[in-house]
Amino acid sequence: MLSRKNFSLWVVLCTAFMCWPKMASAAEGGGAIRVPAIAAYADVGYFTYKSKLASSNDTGLRYGYGFQIFGGSERALGAAMRSSLLNATFALNENKITDKTQTFIFNYRLGYVYAGVAFGTSQMTFSKAGVDAMDAYANTIGGNAGGLFPFGRGNTIQTDITVLKPSNVKDTQQRSVSLGLKIEADTFLTFALSRRFIDLMLGFKYTQHTASVGGEGGAEKLTIPSVGFRFGANL
Repeated sequence: MLSRKNFSLWVVLCTAFMCWPKMASAAEGGGAIRVPAIAAYADVGYFTYKSKLASSNDTGLRYGYGFQIFGGSERALGAAMRSSLLNATFALNENKITDKTQTFIFNYRLGYVYAGVAFGTSQMTFSKAGVDAMDAYANTIGGNAGGLFPFGRGNTIQTDITVLKPSNVKDTQQRSVSLGLKIEADTFLTFALSRRFIDLMLGFKYTQHTASVGGEGGAEKLTIPSVGFRFGANL
């Protein structure tokens, strides 16, 4: 999922953040908000998928991971990479959908709110009754915004919205396919398990986009409660 070209671009841009001359040095960072200089996370969620493309509903597991880097005064500059994988098997009609996404985000936080740009890639495959019907790939670009609010001792609640528009949508077999605007809305509760930035993450995600092949398809909707861990450090 992480192509060499995208990874190289992400490393270069993140290095610029890391070298920013006003990197915060406070152990807790970001004032009242607990912000590490660098962090990695992984989570697993239980999805409920309502698919017009597959003409059915399904439930299963979705896996995600990502990296975060914060820099600048009060660590207000943020860079992140998010990656996820979902495999849905619709037992009622033996249809299958695989959805792989990778998103790079660069934002700026002012107090408790932040906004920025997002771009990445999206890949979606669809098989109908065991027959390959779609293998679509697209570049994506859009925006990201949200809020990060502290509570208790080192805990946070975060709301996050990412909107991505696919471009250059192609199918490996040159079939007529389309991928529509994707909206991802997340809410996270992060609980500090250690002063060394080991956190428990409880989340809920809602995702909506459209997908079609040969003019057939429509809205794809997912709800995903999740649990994960974040590991961070100060530099």
